[in-house]
Amino acid sequence: MGDSLRATVVAYVPANPQEAAAIAAGDALFKSNCAQCHAVNEKVVGPALAGITKRRSINWIIPWVHNSAKVIASGDEYAVRLYGDYSKQQMPAFPNLTDQNIKNIVAFVSAQEGSSATDSAPALAVQ
Repeated sequence: MGDSLRATVVAYVPANPQEAAAIAAGDALFKSNCAQCHAVNEKVVGPALAGITKRRSINWIIPWVHNSAKVIASGDEYAVRLYGDYSKQQMPAFPNLTDQNIKNIVAFVSAQEGSSATDSAPALAVQ
C-alpha cells in the first residue's frame, strides 16, 4: 500500500450483558427522543453529544434533559452559555424520561463516540 493511509474503525464492544442492554436501550431512546436535534459526532440543531460526560457530570445531564429551562433559570453558567450559543433556542423538556433512561442514552452516545457512521443515528461530532 505504500504511503497511503488506512482508516481503521474499531467497534465498541460492551464489557458485559448489562452494558450491552443499556446501550441497546439507549439507542432506541436516542432515536425516539434525541435524533431530531442531536447527533453523536456532529452538530445538528443542538450540539453534538460525543464527549458529553467529559463536559458535564451525569448529575448535571439528568436535570438538564428533564427540564433545561429550569437549569437555565437557576443561573447555571454552562446552561446559560449553551442557551445563548444556540440562539436562545431551548431544548424541550423530557420529564417522561427516567434517570435510567437518560443514563442509557449517555451509554449509547459514549459507545458511538468517534464512529464515522452508525446504524442507529447519523454519526455527527461534539462541541
